[in-house]
Amino acid sequence: MAAGARVPLAVTVFVVVGSTMLLAAAAADLDDDRSALVDQWTRLQDPDGALGIWNPELSPCDWPHVTCDGQGNRVTEIKIGHANLSGPLSPELGKLDQLTKLWISWTNIQGTIPEELGNLENLNSMHLHNNSLSGQIPASLGKLKSLKQLHLQQNRMTGPIPSELDGLSDQTSVNLSNNDLCGSIPTNGPFKNINSSLADNPRLGSNC
Repeated sequence: MAAGARVPLAVTVFVVVGSTMLLAAAAADLDDDRSALVDQWTRLQDPDGALGIWNPELSPCDWPHVTCDGQGNRVTEIKIGHANLSGPLSPELGKLDQLTKLWISWTNIQGTIPEELGNLENLNSMHLHNNSLSGQIPASLGKLKSLKQLHLQQNRMTGPIPSELDGLSDQTSVNLSNNDLCGSIPTNGPFKNINSSLADNPRLGSNC
């Protein structure tokens, strides 16, 4: 009987230890998400308090404009719009590996799009339109195989459209209009259908 009693006890111990390890790993991942968002927060100027309170002492799941998964373990969405914000995007956003939506539009964020955003393998929507972003479109965005929407219109982007973007799904909606892009016009992937908008780039199609 003693030997038989040890089997369920061992199983119980295994389950408890396993669950504890999983919870600890989830907490560590959420801490990493929080650290990435705090880094972004510290780079922005928000004179009107549009972001609300991003309190680093609280879970980012409780912050305005941030959404987590159903278990509250990981950040899955950032949605900020029509806000008087300025400052650059943080490369640390590339560590939010469970992010599915990155929407920061109709603000005044500046600087370049960090190439680290190409690490967001679960991202399906990137809306960074109607801002003051400049520099070139990172070639790394071509790695976002889950991406269904890439909207960068109404910015100050320059340079050619990276050939790597041809690797996005041909069902991806791409809008790069109203920038200052130049060089050849892609014809493959999302650029071969009407889901792509390249209007109002006067130098597109000519040498950079």
